[in-house]
Amino acid sequence: MIWVTDDEGRTTYMCPEWYAVTGLRSPAGLGPGWASVIHPDDRDLMVETFRHACAARCEFTLQYRLRRQDGTYVWVSDSATPSWLPNRRGFLGFFGQITDVKPQGRRLIAQAELERFEVTPSAGEFAPVTALDALAEHILMARSLALGGASDHLLPMVDALLFAVGRDLARRQGGDDASGNIH
Repeated sequence: MIWVTDDEGRTTYMCPEWYAVTGLRSPAGLGPGWASVIHPDDRDLMVETFRHACAARCEFTLQYRLRRQDGTYVWVSDSATPSWLPNRRGFLGFFGQITDVKPQGRRLIAQAELERFEVTPSAGEFAPVTALDALAEHILMARSLALGGASDHLLPMVDALLFAVGRDLARRQGGDDASGNIH
């Protein structure tokens, strides 16, 4: 599930899958609304880490319980990378992805890490339904593979692709004039 913020950390886009999973209606997930479906025991840590990441403009990964539309909770991993204008001329906000986490016999706990970006493929109810969200997910996965490896030289191109996809998501969300949401 793909999401986007502006340069001040306000959520400007939540994909249709997020609304389907949580049962909220658009635009309830925008601004600070996304936090309303985080388990109360996990919420403060997630919001505080998100604020720190916004101030530092660094990537991050969160693991928390997300409330589904039926009132049950599912463990998720929520990873985001900073989004920049081409050649890093200006910070635009964050481009993130939420995927479900399978416990696989281990006890899960809420946790948050700055400077870490971990993306896994979405499946089931978390899988993208729009072509643009699917493209964004693949570009985020390509970015995570290029980080810290022999492919670092590809990051500017991947970031340029994320910029273009974010711009298109903002336009789709805001109609014809999305200048306030350009990402």
